[in-house]
Amino acid sequence: MPANETAPRILQVSAFYPAHGGGIEVVAGKLAEGLASEGVQVAWMAGGLAEEAPAGGDGLRIERASAIDFCERYLGLPLPLWGLASLRKLWKEVRCVQLVQVHDYLYFPSLITLLFAWCLRRPVVVTQHIGWIEFNSAAARFILRLLNNTLGRFVLSRVGRVVYVSRPVADYWAGILRSEQPGDVIPNGVDHQRYSPAAPASRGGVLEFLFVGRFVEKKGIDLLRACLDIPGIHWTFVGWGPLSPRLWGLSEQITVVEGLRAEEVVRYYQQADLLVLPSKGEGFPLVIQESLACGTPVLVSDEVRMAFPSLDERCVFAADVSGPDAVIQLRQALSRLASEPDALRQVRPHAEQLSRQWSWESCVQAYLGIYQDLARSFSGCN
Repeated sequence: MPANETAPRILQVSAFYPAHGGGIEVVAGKLAEGLASEGVQVAWMAGGLAEEAPAGGDGLRIERASAIDFCERYLGLPLPLWGLASLRKLWKEVRCVQLVQVHDYLYFPSLITLLFAWCLRRPVVVTQHIGWIEFNSAAARFILRLLNNTLGRFVLSRVGRVVYVSRPVADYWAGILRSEQPGDVIPNGVDHQRYSPAAPASRGGVLEFLFVGRFVEKKGIDLLRACLDIPGIHWTFVGWGPLSPRLWGLSEQITVVEGLRAEEVVRYYQQADLLVLPSKGEGFPLVIQESLACGTPVLVSDEVRMAFPSLDERCVFAADVSGPDAVIQLRQALSRLASEPDALRQVRPHAEQLSRQWSWESCVQAYLGIYQDLARSFSGCN
C-alpha cells in the first residue's frame, strides 16, 4: 500500500513478539500489521529469540533486541532486560521517528523508551493493558500499589496519550491519575478469519472445559486445581508457565498442552464447551474474545465480566473470585453449568454473534486517529 502521508512514522516497543506468548504481544503484532496495511511506516522493536521475531513486510520493519529474563523463568513474571547494543539501537530508532508507541509502562524496555522519547521530545502513546492485580501475597500487592501510585502516575500523566484496553482498567488508573490524563478506551480486536466456529466433537454427557493462558497466579490456575473433581467435566489446559498442571500429578484426569502457536490453539477453542479463565488484574484477555469467536461460551471473573463493552448473559458467565471464598464461588458456578450440558452447548451461536462487536480494523483506525492528532504538533525528525 502507498505510504499514508497524513500519518507519522512510528516506533512501537513491546517486551516481546507474539511468538513468545502473551496477549500484550499479540495486540502489538496486530496493531503493527494493521497500521502497515494502512500505509503507515512502522518500526517494531522487541526482545526475544531470533526465531520469535516476525518477518515484517511492506511498511513494517522489525528490529530485535537482545534480552535476558531471569524473573519469567523462575517466577512467571516477564521482566526482560535489554543489552547495551540494543539500547543504542533503540536510541537511534527513537531519533528517526515522529511518534513512539509503548505497551504497558512497567517493563524495562518501556521505561527506557519513555526516557529516550522525552530526551528527544518525541510524543508517546502508552497502551496500558493492566490495572490492579490482586496477588495472594501481601508483599506483592504492596509493591505493585507503590509502583503504580508513584512511577505509574508519574509516567502516565506525562505522555502524549494513554490508551486503556477496557473500562475497568481506565477506571482504576483514573483513581490514581486523578484526571491528570483521562485517556482513551480502545478494545482489542479479534481475527474472525482465524477464530471461527466448527462443529465440536460429540462427547455425550461429558463436557470439555478449557483453560488457555500462562500458568501463573493471576490467571486463577490455583483456583482451578480445586475444581477438577466436579463430575461430568474433562479439563484441558493450554499454555505454559511455572505453575503448570503437569506438576499436579493428575495425568489421567486432565490434558495439558504446552508450547502451541496461536493457530494451533484454534481447534481447542472449537472443541471446548466452555472456556474457564478466573483471572485477576487483567484488562480484557484476548483468549476470551478468541473463544467467543469460535462459538465457545466463557466463564470469567466478575472483574473481567465488567470489562465487556456489550454483554450476553447466555454465553458469558462469571464468578466472584476476589474474596476468601473464591474457590467456593467458582465451584458453584462450574457445577451449575456442568449440570446442564445440553443447555451449555446450545448457546454457541450467541457466543459467536457476541464476538462480532470486536475487530482489529476498528481498533487500528482508533489508534490511527490518536496518532494523527498528536502528529499535528510535530515539526519533523531531528
